[in-house]
Amino acid sequence: MIRKKQYRFLVKCSIAALFILSPFITWSQVLDSIGLDTMPTYTLTKALKQDPLQVYKLNLKKLKLSELPEEIYQFKNLNVLELNRNKFKIFPTQIGEFKYLQELYISNNKIEIITKELGNLKHLKRLEANQNGLVSLPPEIKFLKELQFMDLWGNDIGALPREIAELRGNLLEIDMRVILMSPTEQQAIRALLPSTKLKFSKSCNCGF
Repeated sequence: MIRKKQYRFLVKCSIAALFILSPFITWSQVLDSIGLDTMPTYTLTKALKQDPLQVYKLNLKKLKLSELPEEIYQFKNLNVLELNRNKFKIFPTQIGEFKYLQELYISNNKIEIITKELGNLKHLKRLEANQNGLVSLPPEIKFLKELQFMDLWGNDIGALPREIAELRGNLLEIDMRVILMSPTEQQAIRALLPSTKLKFSKSCNCGF
């Protein structure tokens, strides 16, 4: 009987503690596709007026940014981040802090190298980085086990890291059009990802 009373007391204490602490608990999550579609996309001005933990999609396009605003680090549950058409020359390494990110848009900047911090985005499904000056991707891309689509259109990449082969079976499509490549370079990429849909422009032997 004593043990039963002790058990009930402990249960009541646990429930009471959870109730008291619940306002301070961070309920972090990766939303499914349906849940993500229902969430609003905020500009920074509007996002700063919301509960930071309820901001899942953030639009920072066309703001002439060369680095990430300090204010966005409070949005711990970001699933979508849009940084298109800014003035980034260096991949913002702090992006790796947004561990629930599913979609990252960094097209139309001046980024040449994506750094190893990309590999921290374990839930990333979509990466759009077209029309930069990219010359390489980091080997850490192998950690993006959920990556399905990658847009590299209009960059200067001549090869992909061999580690990308670890994404076979899940990586559905890569767009690498408007990139000058020899037939040999295109074939090497096909060998790494035989089941991925690869979009190339017509190969060229100009100077290779």
